[in-house]
Amino acid sequence: MASKKPTIATVAAQAGVAVSTVSRYLNGHYVSGPVRARLSEIIAELGYSRSWTARNLSLGRRGSIGVVVDSSQDPWFVQLLTGIEEELSTRDTSLMLASTELRNTYDPALVFEWIRDRRVDGLIVAKAQRRERSLFKSAAEVGLPAVAVVPDENVPHAQVLRSNNLLAGATVANHLADLGHREIAFAGGPRHSIDSQHRERGLREALEKRGIRISNEHVYSCDSWDVEAGSAFAEQFLEQPIEVTALVMANDALALGFMRVALRRGVRMPDDLSLVGFDGLPQGALIYPALTTVFQPMREMGRVACRRLFEVMEEPGRLEKIEFLMELVVRETTAPPRTLKGPERRLRPVT
Repeated sequence: MASKKPTIATVAAQAGVAVSTVSRYLNGHYVSGPVRARLSEIIAELGYSRSWTARNLSLGRRGSIGVVVDSSQDPWFVQLLTGIEEELSTRDTSLMLASTELRNTYDPALVFEWIRDRRVDGLIVAKAQRRERSLFKSAAEVGLPAVAVVPDENVPHAQVLRSNNLLAGATVANHLADLGHREIAFAGGPRHSIDSQHRERGLREALEKRGIRISNEHVYSCDSWDVEAGSAFAEQFLEQPIEVTALVMANDALALGFMRVALRRGVRMPDDLSLVGFDGLPQGALIYPALTTVFQPMREMGRVACRRLFEVMEEPGRLEKIEFLMELVVRETTAPPRTLKGPERRLRPVT
């Protein structure tokens, strides 16, 4: 007859320790070095594997977390999701995904069902906006842990992960100033966006310290964050002579959309115009000229968001804000401006 499958009690008896000690070891809590080594050896010898289903049931859990985003096709989100999956691969927990704009209109009904029916043990919400306020409030009311990754507004009921956008903007400012640019424009995302506001502010303040001022006439906003919005902006921007030597766009998707139109019109980058984006999307390195950007560690943010969610599930406690640094990646779309022959440099793009 086949031998019985070893249990946690079997492991404890073999090791000469309490069942609670084995449980602490399995859950990653403190156990002394010698006991940890003995338990590891005995577990391998017995071929013990814990029943995650039983553990989840004992803790009142579903064994699944929910991940929420406006569109799962967003290249930025794909990087974040990869990090979440990397962290989940070390845990016996599944993932449920909800795109709130799956059919091109905002519909969070599925997420509210998750919360109401406790289908998930926690939520990770990417790029939350004001419209997600009720979602976070509902989660808090039922005690469901939530993590907000780069929310575009203040989120009072969740753990928050952000990038230091003020410093990122300043990094771009110093890069362009070091190259000799003094006539610089900024094209942001939607006006309400905290990320866009902070990137612009960091850029402006650092440039002013270098004696360079961005004219309000050279500050723009786009209706959304996607490639199409960048292209639409380019169509308008390039209708007039180019009066700046560098353009900073609030994310890479906008910058890629701008490049698509600008290159078609014969604008050479960086000869006619230096261009910078934010986020560090992989696509920016695959085009020519490759896009200079400020890299946001999306995969690491995904791993940390997932890790933080499990920490709160294990030990509910105070809300925490975690901030990540962004790194300048200099590629081919930035260079010193062409020599100016007069007080103004006015290039009319080829149409």
